[in-house]
Amino acid sequence: MRILILLLVVVFTFTQCADLNLKEIYQNPLSNGYGEDINWVKWDDAIEKALDEDKPIFLLIHKTWCHACRALKKTFSQSNARKAFKALSEYFIMVNTADDDEPYEEEYRPDGKYIPRLLFLDKNGDLLTQFKNKKGEFKNYAYYYSSPADILNSMKEVLKHYEVEVTELKRGDKLKKKAAEKKETKKEEKKEKKSEL
Repeated sequence: MRILILLLVVVFTFTQCADLNLKEIYQNPLSNGYGEDINWVKWDDAIEKALDEDKPIFLLIHKTWCHACRALKKTFSQSNARKAFKALSEYFIMVNTADDDEPYEEEYRPDGKYIPRLLFLDKNGDLLTQFKNKKGEFKNYAYYYSSPADILNSMKEVLKHYEVEVTELKRGDKLKKKAAEKKETKKEEKKEKKSEL
């Protein structure tokens, strides 16, 4: 009986450790909770990678202790925008800086040191000043985003500026086809009703 209990304890302990090790192995340490499925890059490597891949940079600056940053993270993880964010992220070099990883050059603080702050940069690391939160509730903090929808809109604007078409998000053709199919179905139903009379 003692051997059986000891064996159960060993098996339970092993499975718990295995689960922890798997999480450590597969968890993206650069995500900081903003999306394990996003290909996050270190700030130090971002410009070189952007030049190599000819992509703009998405630079999220936040702090782990910041309430607004945690609220944005929570909103994003529960948002329906998750799929769109993943699709759009493929067209950017995604950088997520927390705490001391933040770039300290003044260029990356165009209107203050507030957080969270989301900046869009060209492939050389220069700020694209025309891309701000247009619907932001705080006009003095142009790069503050509290809504995933606003982030997605700015990402789309940046891609439009670079003439990048995101086919995964284009639903216009599909919607037109569905509308045409519905219209055709209605016509057929009317014909059937007339023929019955």
